[in-house]
Amino acid sequence: MATRTVKTTTPKKVPVKRVPALDPRVFAYEVKPFLLTQVLHVYRDNAHQNTSKVKTRGELTRTTRKMYKQKGTGNARHGSRMAPIFVGGGIAHGPTGVQPANLKVNRKMKAAALAGILSLYAKDKLLELITLPKVITPKVKTIKSLLPKEDTLLVHHQEGAALISSVKNLSNVTAVEANRLNAYQVAQNKYLALTPAAATAIIARLLPLLKAKTR
Repeated sequence: MATRTVKTTTPKKVPVKRVPALDPRVFAYEVKPFLLTQVLHVYRDNAHQNTSKVKTRGELTRTTRKMYKQKGTGNARHGSRMAPIFVGGGIAHGPTGVQPANLKVNRKMKAAALAGILSLYAKDKLLELITLPKVITPKVKTIKSLLPKEDTLLVHHQEGAALISSVKNLSNVTAVEANRLNAYQVAQNKYLALTPAAATAIIARLLPLLKAKTR
């Protein structure tokens, strides 16, 4: 009896996109807590316009006539109704509208603070590298399935206008370009997602300004 030989075909292997590992020179960088706190304070303070202004009792245009005579009424001694304790009176110790000079830190301090907070997020597993698909037209559902976590900061770099338009319609995701990322933006979000191109851009931007040390 003749035997039949059955040809078996092996399934084709689908190429897997490998995400590059995070560079420890940037994403495992040790920074002093005082420096990180100082840089975050500068970013937060400079974000305020400091243009609020209230009127003191000397700037009001109401009458300066004495309310009642000094003695004999049984009431407290008052001058005019422009005193701060009366409704409609002047405000004591309020904002003056004087805008102070912005606080400044140098480039190396900013770079060290950004590398330090990125390292803290990576250590606590709050940072991940994510490969986003190339989209020609905005696709919100596709991007939303890849970024399901709340309060996520997506750092991108030259990914295209369609991708940015898709992220803008997501309530749980904020997008920022890698070259504009700072430590204060990272601290305002719970999770951080980086594209491979963004990670490469951050490394190229920070590495020349950091001291050569790792954890």
